[in-house]
Amino acid sequence: MQRYSFRFVILLATLLIGIGPGRAGADPGLDKARRLAEEGDITGALSAYRVVVQARPDWAEGYARLGGMQLVNQQYRDAVRSFQKAISLGDQGTQPFIGMGMAYLHMGEYGLARAAFGEAKARGAGHPEDIDRLLEWLGSGEAQVPQAHP
Repeated sequence: MQRYSFRFVILLATLLIGIGPGRAGADPGLDKARRLAEEGDITGALSAYRVVVQARPDWAEGYARLGGMQLVNQQYRDAVRSFQKAISLGDQGTQPFIGMGMAYLHMGEYGLARAAFGEAKARGAGHPEDIDRLLEWLGSGEAQVPQAHP
């Protein structure tokens, strides 16, 4: 079985979750939050994403993006809640599941991480071979991630 470094796994999952730019012009608040994130202002971006979801509490994409930023900011439990909210609001995509998988991975919840990544793959996530690598790594017994901040 091929060994994967933890850094490789994190890079791979970050690419899979797609926490980068959204659709420009889709929402002014979302554009502001995205711009702040691109400038590296994580605190400002988190605040802007919170404003977005408060203004539009039924908007799944806002919660998915908030979850992505919480993940970047190592707020793993909050990220899981945001991704779950996005899914409950009808986000049928794969990104919330990949995001939850990453959060669970950081929290040492490997079974939940496997389930989330597996659901992303079942829903047709892009790069299924990369998800297979993540699932292989998680199932290999090598997934010993230092506990991060909850």
